[in-house]
Amino acid sequence: LILHSTCKPIAVRMVFFSCDKCAESLKKSKVDQHAMKCGCESVSCVDCGVSFWGDDYRLHTSCMTEAERYEKTVYKGPKKNDTKGRKLTPQEVWMEIINEALISSPPALISHLESLSTYDNVPRKEKAFRNFASNSLRLRGGNSASIVESIWNHLNSIRQAKIKAKEEAQEDTKKDNAICISIPTKPKANTTGKDTKKAVIKAVKKALKKAPTGKLKMKDLRKLVSEKLEAKGQKIDKKDFKVVIEGETEIILEGKVVSIKQ
Repeated sequence: LILHSTCKPIAVRMVFFSCDKCAESLKKSKVDQHAMKCGCESVSCVDCGVSFWGDDYRLHTSCMTEAERYEKTVYKGPKKNDTKGRKLTPQEVWMEIINEALISSPPALISHLESLSTYDNVPRKEKAFRNFASNSLRLRGGNSASIVESIWNHLNSIRQAKIKAKEEAQEDTKKDNAICISIPTKPKANTTGKDTKKAVIKAVKKALKKAPTGKLKMKDLRKLVSEKLEAKGQKIDKKDFKVVIEGETEIILEGKVVSIKQ
């Protein structure tokens, strides 16, 4: 008699690593302590088998579950930390910050941050965070308040740096979109498409020769050339500028950097 189980496989998150030198099984929080004794340079995840050198293992927060590993043909459940193809929630962004904080963390805070990284519900606001950290990390009495404050300040500094970087990136995008210049409706009599192309090539070569390294970023080069053209009553948009650059054999475009062929 064959019984078919209707129970769904339970996804179990593995948190163990294997020392690549002595093969000892280690909890994530014990890896550093073991490395000092053993002298190993890397550890491998027990689940996926990926090796992590130095401190890289700290960023390994999600992995293949037991159900996915042993019942690949059966298990169809969603991956808990699968964020591919969708925008991260504010909480997921915050948890990423906590994981990234391990890289630049002062030694005294590493073990606390590792413990925090195992939770999914770490508060994002300071007051709630302090209460959560004090209770979850059992930081009470003595200099515990100072430790919690240091953890918060470290995490918040990383968050603010990310916010600033995002704002700067958005500002650059706005500036790029604003440089969409159309050809004048009443061009000068001596300004034709051919003349504009020649003027662009001439201005490009001149700008590159003046550059200390003989190279310029496409964005900076386009700005310099646009200023030269506007002084002559000529204009060219971003798309046409790139077409002209790519069509000139004496000019080399590598990624976003432009140079003159030697």
